[in-house]
Amino acid sequence: MCRCETVVRIRRSAEAAAIAVSLLAAFASEVRAQSSLGSFFQNPAGAEQSTSQNALWKKVAGFTVNAGLAGPASGPVKSVWYSLSGSSLFVETSAGRIFETNDFEHWRLNSSDLMPDRSQAAAIVYTGKLPEPAARVQVAGDRLYATGKANIYALDDSGRTWLNLTGYNGRSIVGSGFASLAVSPSNPLEITAGNQFGVWRSVDGGLSWRGLNDDLPNLNVRKLLGRRTATLADSSVIAFDSGVWTPVPGTDPEIALRAKLTAQSGLKVTAAGQNGGVIYLGTADGRLFASHDGGSWRPEAARAATPAIDRIWVDADRPDSALAAAGARLLRTINGGTYWDDVTGNLPSAAIHGIAADRSAGVVYVASDRGVFTANISLNDAGAAGSDWKAVSRDLPAAPAWDVRLNSDNTLTVALDGYGVFETQALHRSKTIRVVNGADMSDRPAAPGSLISILGANVRQGRSGTLPYPVLAANGQSSQLQVPFEAATGNYQIALEGATARWSVPLTVRDASPALFVDGEGAPLLLDSASGLVLDPNVAVHAGALVQILATGLGKVTPDWPSGVPAPLDSPPAVRGAISAYLDGTPVQVTRATLAPGYVGYYIVELQIPSILNRGASELRILMNGEESNRVKLYLEPDRALQ
Repeated sequence: MCRCETVVRIRRSAEAAAIAVSLLAAFASEVRAQSSLGSFFQNPAGAEQSTSQNALWKKVAGFTVNAGLAGPASGPVKSVWYSLSGSSLFVETSAGRIFETNDFEHWRLNSSDLMPDRSQAAAIVYTGKLPEPAARVQVAGDRLYATGKANIYALDDSGRTWLNLTGYNGRSIVGSGFASLAVSPSNPLEITAGNQFGVWRSVDGGLSWRGLNDDLPNLNVRKLLGRRTATLADSSVIAFDSGVWTPVPGTDPEIALRAKLTAQSGLKVTAAGQNGGVIYLGTADGRLFASHDGGSWRPEAARAATPAIDRIWVDADRPDSALAAAGARLLRTINGGTYWDDVTGNLPSAAIHGIAADRSAGVVYVASDRGVFTANISLNDAGAAGSDWKAVSRDLPAAPAWDVRLNSDNTLTVALDGYGVFETQALHRSKTIRVVNGADMSDRPAAPGSLISILGANVRQGRSGTLPYPVLAANGQSSQLQVPFEAATGNYQIALEGATARWSVPLTVRDASPALFVDGEGAPLLLDSASGLVLDPNVAVHAGALVQILATGLGKVTPDWPSGVPAPLDSPPAVRGAISAYLDGTPVQVTRATLAPGYVGYYIVELQIPSILNRGASELRILMNGEESNRVKLYLEPDRALQ
């Protein structure tokens, strides 16, 4: 997340206002540069345009989940044990990797065979009453520790009752499913436990606990349900929210689809995919079936037996095109499942877990136990079968890839076993040209005066008929244009020209199509109206505050303003249409809406935050002429005087 440490105060004078606009541009550029989105903010008129490209993998959040425990949680741990001196701690994750720490904070992968025996604190036969059935009892000096599935317990030599060290209000403060407890050889009061939620350490005999999961690569993401939503190995769902992974309600929709298809077909369905009325299913014995009416199943044409079908990808626009993973083999159909051909080619032999593809570009990505690979494979006809696979995960940690996802802005998201989620620009981004909203990278329609981004094209000129579309910024990855204020509503083809290429992209224009600017993590760009300070999205907005939010797509203004020209610093033109705003569905007063001074295509909407409100995250949206913006989160703080 961007941190802007520059204090910006907008004054009435043109000179001070110009400085403020420049600093705001720097803030916006920094946010977008750190974002994984395939576009950027324009610079004010006269500013130098950046042409640098960044294809590095960017980690999404960390290794942990905010599960409401005594610290951040991670995935299941098989075993924990100390070195003979007690100065080092070892852990074996559910993936079988062994990590070591000497400072009890930072972990490193241990590749040495010279490790102490992990059975240093063997269980004893305890004849007394156990705190839990089948609890494992260990001796540590004059104490006994018992490890149950639900909690950890202690008993000293003068006690008769087991003390629950982790239970509080009916649940464990460090999670449950304990698999291992290690006692330091140098201090019987120092204990470390491994359970389904990671590694937890106490240095006072269990009276207090601290998680050791922040730096431990043990986040077992298995499937990407969205760009910022995923499932874990236990099928629970997590979402990236405000910089951390957080458990959220829900399940993988494919689980319900597989269960439904198993009941309907009588087959053991291991993978399924659906687009409208076209449904594909794969079975445990390696067969593929397709249905085009939701009821009758057509088996594939004869094909050599394969392992179980593990994954099915269906094209969103042409459901007759699909891909299926069967063990280390990749299968393709371009005729709705009548025939599947093997397009594995020279893909390194390893189990395939995830598939993503761009049919229009003829590009396929797979996630396998050997990493992430891409190849050119036709999905429109029985063309080339992908004989030239290339690795795209060389700069990522060496771990199996469980899923891969192509996003609407041509970024590529990957889930790695233990190491979490990473993103980069898709290698084929220059092969597909796409127009998206300049504020939130969505496919929403445009409006007169709004910003659009052209992904995958370095545009020099844009035109619809005889009406020019000003090009505000461009590089090898994307370009930013303004929809002219003179544009009428309707559906158009925008003619684009580069140095050596020409393109045509569709664009829908409405009189209003509001969109709030967000960074790569979905945080809105806010200003404090009174001071002109750029607000950190992680800092709460206080009740009664007057804030400004940056938007686009608010349409025509009064007085008329020429396209492609930065708005004036003094008395910027006002939005013609009426705007309403809502916090969690409650109306919020809009005090004014104008073009953003010194910018092209940006609007400022000023909001009066209510004087009485609840603390915490609140959802903000704006509406104009019946069109709704994207929804963003504001973190609110009640008036201190009322607390």
